[in-house]
Amino acid sequence: MFQPPVRARAVTVAAFVLAALAAGPIARAQVYSPLPIPALACWDDVRLFPSLASGNFDYCRSHLRYVPGALECFQLVDRVCLVWVPGSTDWTEARSTRARVPLPCPDGPEPPVCRRLDLQ
Repeated sequence: MFQPPVRARAVTVAAFVLAALAAGPIARAQVYSPLPIPALACWDDVRLFPSLASGNFDYCRSHLRYVPGALECFQLVDRVCLVWVPGSTDWTEARSTRARVPLPCPDGPEPPVCRRLDLQ
């Protein structure tokens, strides 16, 4: 019985493992403690939606078809907290959606369409 391909694979795998070990220490995943993340400050912020044609809007529409006056526009209010993540050196903003406020679509320029995830 002739099996050189199996032996060649074993030699290749062994060479790869030795090369990886010789390259340096293995990077290990950093383990974070289950303690709560400390927050420096929290505030409410209205989410902005960019539009190439008309700039930034503080609301979006739920459908592609734009009907001024229809209750199909939404303003999204986020809770923003300045938190320090263990293992990092900087403070980070953590955002979570706090409210979805429906409002009548104004007569002005068409706002951007909301993402489906924003309205769920």
